[in-house]
Amino acid sequence: MNTARGIGWALLALAVVCLSGCTGGSTAALGVFGSYLDSDDLGPGYGGGAKLELKPLDWLSVDGRASWVHFDDFDIDMIPLEAALRLNLPLFGESLVPYAGVGGGYYLFESDGVELDDNVGYFPLVGLAFGKRRLSFFAEARWLFLQTDVDTALEELGDVDEADVDGLGINAGLLFRF
Repeated sequence: MNTARGIGWALLALAVVCLSGCTGGSTAALGVFGSYLDSDDLGPGYGGGAKLELKPLDWLSVDGRASWVHFDDFDIDMIPLEAALRLNLPLFGESLVPYAGVGGGYYLFESDGVELDDNVGYFPLVGLAFGKRRLSFFAEARWLFLQTDVDTALEELGDVDEADVDGLGINAGLLFRF
């Protein structure tokens, strides 16, 4: 899995480089959010994260995200490192902006009882940002496509070789523009 981990870190580095390249007409935002993921095999997970968003055009955004999600049912922590590309439909300037996009990431797993391999996943998303020029609220829904190999498992997971982490996710939080 070292190759996959290297690819994940390379994708994250690429996202950071792209996001740091703010040019004259673009805007940037820093966001914090709460997360919920209803995983098929791991059950409900809760957590939070942060994102850095670059908007080179009113109708286009790219963001890099890092978050943490804890699944109580199996005492598993997932650390998603993600990048997303969004198409925005600005209504009333920046005060109401529905959006849709796609993203992908590298997902790290930590647990004492279950050994899950880190893996790459992807997601479509839809959302809405609303607020003022410097401060906005956002809420988004997405479907995570992610499967990972199970090296050792608790009795609750049974005798499975692969865990299906697919599921509906919801993020909601604040964006601070600068």
